[in-house]
Amino acid sequence: MQKESEGKSNNKKAKQKRFDTLYQLSKEFKTEIQKPKPEVEVLEKLFNELYSYATKDHLTGAFNRRVLDELISKEIERAIRNNLPLSAIMFDIDNFKGYNDRYGHLQGDIALKTVTSAVQKLTRKEDFVARYGGEEFIIVLPDTTLEKAREIAERIRKKIAETKIPAANKDVEDGYDEITLSMGVAQLSKKGIHHML
Repeated sequence: MQKESEGKSNNKKAKQKRFDTLYQLSKEFKTEIQKPKPEVEVLEKLFNELYSYATKDHLTGAFNRRVLDELISKEIERAIRNNLPLSAIMFDIDNFKGYNDRYGHLQGDIALKTVTSAVQKLTRKEDFVARYGGEEFIIVLPDTTLEKAREIAERIRKKIAETKIPAANKDVEDGYDEITLSMGVAQLSKKGIHHML
């Protein structure tokens, strides 16, 4: 119970910190645009920071759920309009609650960041990785067949199983290697969605 209440407390603090950061950025942005001749570089920097806060998951750097909804709708329309394959991989970290209970939420956050970073390195520039919620993620793969998506999923699964998660506790030298993924793969087609687990 204590770890759960600590997690909720940390979550509230993280939300408040994000709100405070966005508020501060918006104040800076307002100040900058009210200057007679604002420097373009400063405005671009502030815009990029605001864009990142609005579109990315603060912990993992993956796209957030809102962006996922927008991007996937556009990709479905594009795939149907141009008769192109569109696949997706949905995955979650196996027994993540147990991992958090065993090692703590800070270590769980490191695991989420490490997994996301590894997945992003294994995907193409045109693919996008989004955090669906908790330890669940979706990778949208434009112009990708079901078979190719299955190969990508298997490559990701193997890489994560081999990845040592750095330890939050500096007393643990080797890190943790208990992370595995459960994955599902699906492809959109004219006849509906084909899937492979």
